[in-house]
Amino acid sequence: MSNPLERAFTILDIVVSANREVALIEIVQASGLPQSSVFRLTANLVDTGMLSFDARNKTYRAGARVYRLSLFSIGQKRFGEVVRPSLEVVSRMTEETAFCVLCGAEGTRLFDYLMPELGARAFIHPGFAFPTHATASGKVIAAFAKSDAIAALGDAPLERFRDGTITDKSELSKLLTRVREQGFATNDNELDADVYSACAPVFFAGEIAGALGFVGPHDRLVIAKEAELPAMLLKLKEEAHHLSTLMKE
Repeated sequence: MSNPLERAFTILDIVVSANREVALIEIVQASGLPQSSVFRLTANLVDTGMLSFDARNKTYRAGARVYRLSLFSIGQKRFGEVVRPSLEVVSRMTEETAFCVLCGAEGTRLFDYLMPELGARAFIHPGFAFPTHATASGKVIAAFAKSDAIAALGDAPLERFRDGTITDKSELSKLLTRVREQGFATNDNELDADVYSACAPVFFAGEIAGALGFVGPHDRLVIAKEAELPAMLLKLKEEAHHLSTLMKE
């Protein structure tokens, strides 16, 4: 087994198929590779996100990148079949556009959306850009990511899209803590004028995989439906949790 890529895939197969945390010596024994080679290759796999290393227990398990790849490969069709009923529930409840985003190595992208059929009314498309600091989906994914979302933003200043856009990173960090505590994130006139949206996290194999949300005009959601909005947010959290549960099956 002289091909380094083949050796790396062998190690990946051993860890992922074990369906539990695996010690280095177990990988050495199962692969038949020298311990020095296994140590080097596992370190590379951890660096690329394919494996995750538990420093306390000195064990390895499948990393976030593996879970995301498997999420996409199970595929899009099956995931779409699972997501669609949740979109229908959220859209019917809010009478607004429901949407689902997925996160991956290339960032957050729109997976699917559903606009309710309620006659000649203006509905808002969820869009295709999801800045971390200025969208509900960006905030909720950053809040539940295992990596440091603030550090990932780099040293560049945060762009101000609207007067309400958060541009202070310490303020954003505090907000992400609140998002984790309450289980959802909102965006009120922070990216686009007079637009309100909310998102709750969707998990796959214990890792943040994306978000379920709804979007609509500020006046319709925050003003006209002010009394109903808390119940909508609670139902959104429940539906996102249900979707995460279905992804385990």
